[in-house]
Amino acid sequence: MSKHPASYADAAGHVKRQKLHGDSDVPVEKSSSEIQTPDQLRHLLVFQQDAGPKLRQNIQCFKLFLEAIAYGNDSPDRVAKQTILLKYLKAETPPEDDRSAIYLTELIQTWGFAAQSNNEGLLSALPALLALLLKTISSLIDFRDYGVLLCKTLLRKDQLKLFDRALTANKTKEHLISPCLRLLTEIVSFDGGSSARSLYLHRDISFKRLEIFLRMRKQSPGSTADDQRRPSVRRNAQKYLLANLRLQDPVAKADILSQSKIVRGLLEDLSDDPPEAICDVLGVLKKNVVSDESLPRIAKSRLLTDWTLSRIATLYGYDQDGDDLGEIPDIKALAHAFLLFVCTSLNHGVLVAQRGWYPPGAAASDAIADVNDDSAGIAELASQDRYTNRVPVRNTTLAAFLQVLRPYASSLQSDLALAIFEAAPELVADYFFKKKNFSFDPKLSATWIGYAAFLFSTIRLPIPSYKGLLEGADRPFPPVSIVIESILPQTLNHKSLTKCLNQNTSLITLFAIRLMTIAFQKLEKVLVFYSSPDSSNGSQRYKQQKQAALSLKAEFCRRCAEMKHVIAVFRNCSRENFVLREAVSRLLALYYKVIPQIALDEKFDISVVLSEALTNLGSGDRDVQDSGLCRLELKHLLDIAHRSPDMRWWQEPESMSLSPFTTILRLHINATGLGLEDNVRALLGAIIRDNAILQQATETSSLDALLASLGCYGDWRASDTVYGFLDNCILRLVRKPIKYCGDVANIANISSSGDETQGTENITISLLLIVILEQWSFLVNTAKATDLISVAHWLARYLEFSKHIGEDLFVLHHIRDQLRIKVQDKDCRLILKNALAVPRKIRLPDMVDGKAISTGPETDTSLGVARQRPLLIWDSISNSVLPSAPPDEAEDYPGLNRWTQKDLSNAVEENAVGDLLLCLCSKEEEVRRQAILNLRILMRKLEVSGYSEWQQIYLLLGEVIETVNSLGIDEPFPYFGGSVAARCVRVLADPLHFMYQKVNKFLNKSPQWNTIKLPSYWVDRIFLHPPVEDNAHQREVEWLLDTLLEGLRTPADMELYRRCHVFERLLSISASPSLPHSCVRSIIDLFFRCTYLDGSTTLITRCGILSWIRGCIALREQDSFLLRNLTLRVYQTSDQGRIAEWSNGTVSDIIDSIVGDEV
Repeated sequence: MSKHPASYADAAGHVKRQKLHGDSDVPVEKSSSEIQTPDQLRHLLVFQQDAGPKLRQNIQCFKLFLEAIAYGNDSPDRVAKQTILLKYLKAETPPEDDRSAIYLTELIQTWGFAAQSNNEGLLSALPALLALLLKTISSLIDFRDYGVLLCKTLLRKDQLKLFDRALTANKTKEHLISPCLRLLTEIVSFDGGSSARSLYLHRDISFKRLEIFLRMRKQSPGSTADDQRRPSVRRNAQKYLLANLRLQDPVAKADILSQSKIVRGLLEDLSDDPPEAICDVLGVLKKNVVSDESLPRIAKSRLLTDWTLSRIATLYGYDQDGDDLGEIPDIKALAHAFLLFVCTSLNHGVLVAQRGWYPPGAAASDAIADVNDDSAGIAELASQDRYTNRVPVRNTTLAAFLQVLRPYASSLQSDLALAIFEAAPELVADYFFKKKNFSFDPKLSATWIGYAAFLFSTIRLPIPSYKGLLEGADRPFPPVSIVIESILPQTLNHKSLTKCLNQNTSLITLFAIRLMTIAFQKLEKVLVFYSSPDSSNGSQRYKQQKQAALSLKAEFCRRCAEMKHVIAVFRNCSRENFVLREAVSRLLALYYKVIPQIALDEKFDISVVLSEALTNLGSGDRDVQDSGLCRLELKHLLDIAHRSPDMRWWQEPESMSLSPFTTILRLHINATGLGLEDNVRALLGAIIRDNAILQQATETSSLDALLASLGCYGDWRASDTVYGFLDNCILRLVRKPIKYCGDVANIANISSSGDETQGTENITISLLLIVILEQWSFLVNTAKATDLISVAHWLARYLEFSKHIGEDLFVLHHIRDQLRIKVQDKDCRLILKNALAVPRKIRLPDMVDGKAISTGPETDTSLGVARQRPLLIWDSISNSVLPSAPPDEAEDYPGLNRWTQKDLSNAVEENAVGDLLLCLCSKEEEVRRQAILNLRILMRKLEVSGYSEWQQIYLLLGEVIETVNSLGIDEPFPYFGGSVAARCVRVLADPLHFMYQKVNKFLNKSPQWNTIKLPSYWVDRIFLHPPVEDNAHQREVEWLLDTLLEGLRTPADMELYRRCHVFERLLSISASPSLPHSCVRSIIDLFFRCTYLDGSTTLITRCGILSWIRGCIALREQDSFLLRNLTLRVYQTSDQGRIAEWSNGTVSDIIDSIVGDEV
């Protein structure tokens, strides 16, 4: 035999291979391009007994041919190759009547021959080739039938034995296992899983040793570089399992998930998998398992155990290459989204319905005790001691999973734990009961800071609600030991918090202050649930709720740091540390507000601190942020001063020229835009009331008169002398109030006339004016002339404002005269002489209810008082002549129960049902809830009654209830809606009523009412549509006007009418000459009612009511009296400053032209 050329002499093994393939010198790549016909492809795959290199070369050639079709999207001959493959597969199709025939016989026989001859090369190549063939034709619709036929062939008994041989091979023979797994994956995935069920029926083979394959990560020893680049057996097994979870039916998926070894193999050490594998696993589990509604909940629960969740949670520490983030999602975020998805929804197999702070033993039927049974309340409170160290929970899986999380080390884990707490509040107490060993001793480390932030967010979680128990009138109280863990967890105990407050590191102290602050705020909200509005004082229920609240406060105080430590932090805090000072002052204010019994035991006087804060706030040497913090600190200090009995209001600090009270008074007047006006106003009012500085008998507060007199006017400003004089007077009054009460009695004797002496109890005067009268002479002797004139200006204004609010006019004149007598300066005497000289109506900027009195544009130049137009009728005409204000709600709400005292027909005809419907408009939420309940009871009674018109009334009540439910019971039902419903009940009771047809059309329009457009609907149906009955238009208009008047009771109703353009429609229809006089009077009455509901400005600026009144007076002389008084009423109750600006000062001329000489 001749030898090979010398060029091959250096590779003896390669020389031998060339000898076997001496008849084929064409490379494999070139041979694949020579497949031009189906016959060539058929001859290429003919089965040969000699399974030598020639057969392997042909298989490799076919593989390249398939890869050119599958991956060669840009190849010009791709379509031609698809045609060749299609013809080949079609030619290989066996006859339809031959059920035992095998598809692709040549390839199947070659695979079987390889198994018999133990040719591992072919055993690896044939399954890989068949997998590639199925993958290639899976995306081509014309090949579907042939792919299905191939899948059926592969699932026959003989072929399954070939799978069994590969799947039972030694773990080192990955080259035999992986191709079979890929082929099984393609069988499951082909045609949307049409063969998946058939494959699963042979799961004794197709799923054999799958749990083992899922753990085979590394390649076999001695594998080549190409093998290292190939997917591992675990990756192929993952793809196969995930394909089954995607495409199998619910029964098969449930069976797969019940095999714990397979699930464990899939998720164990998931963090060691590549990113794309993790994305695939989490994506399939989320979409095809957890979100599959057809899959039973128990199957999901078997998958999502605490061990499974903890394995997925290990991905929070996944180290992902930054270069992959553009193509592959962030694994940490992906795992976090998956855990949030499965742990916070009741439909995903993990979260179980629970009752918040009520443990499983507190069943609704057992927990609601009889409030008249004394032993029931004692037993209820005593039973709460069972939950001191552990608490039963329903969500045991999540409870165990939470113990694995490290919320202090990762913000994502912290967010997950907080989301679980919010979804299942019962787990908060269980979590902290099991975390007793985690110490909160202060240590400025990342772990301590992270845990402190987690505790802060946990305490800030909303209060859970449980329908039926927590919201019921006879609800039991949740155990204190469970509630307190959500307010102040046992990790934050007295010892650790005290250590934190006494640290030299301000950051640790600030964290502790913030934690205690949020705990106080939550305790305040929780205590609301321990008060029942319908529990009378002295009842057993009242005693139970009081005892429960006291127990909760006691436990909170036992854990919280003592107030003296917080006070020490406040005193030692530097003035430049604005953040810490604001936080500490907020916490101190909460001590006084939430647990005043504890706070009042500590002696804490902040008079000096408060005065300095008031003085320094407007210094202007701080930036915007620091100034905002100072305002917040001042607000908290004001709250403390309001509640602290140790506040020394009348002691002048050494660094201050005025007392703290007068300093606050001066700040309230001069410092505007600080956002503290309401707080300061309330504090000043409380101090004045407690010390009887000013009288409290007038409707308008005397404090408003004092504040208005000190306000700036023109070039005049209250000087230091004014405030010093006022401060001196107040201090003398506080020290000797009895003396000045005697001075009032002396003035009363002077003012008395006749035989009877007027008592001091009948004199309305502020004692401050009496003190001013006494101290005026001392000021005259010591003050400069300019300072004296400034004080005189203030006294004149103060007297004017005191007269305005209704203080005794004779006493005011007496004080003015005495002040003039005691001063010799001509300017001062002239200023005091002009005080109280002429009747004036003046403006007070602040009222008790926060509303300003509207005044006209004309102003006195000396004192800044405005001239008021008097009403014509208030003193000379009986109140019954003019329309009255909207009626107030009855305190006992008889409409709730009046219908129950009558039979149904009388209740409807006597408007008892209408009164019940109007209760839906009450401002009290409890009344509205009872009204809804009574309406449902009424509907049930109507349904079983023999009342002839019950069906239409039943429909009406149902629509009203649906409307109220859609709007929300938290807000009152509009009065117009209630008025329409009440009047429609009476219409429906009488089928002959002229509105019967229109009301029924309205009820059939929709199952619920659009309250925003309800007035527009009825105005349109009556004003712009003909009546149902002849000559019934006037009656329909009267019916609508009465409804509109009855439905106008609150400013919200006024706004609803404005938005629906009701007033413009009324003004238009009133111009009709055929409109009856009764309808005109109803329209006037409705406009009068608008003036009581802050609607006067709207009537003038938007509706032009003044022009309408002027025209009506010319046409309807009989209504001129009412119309002129309506003019004055509208003007006096409007925003006159805005009206003057809007009209450019012409509104006064219009009013004069309307009223005429009667002003």
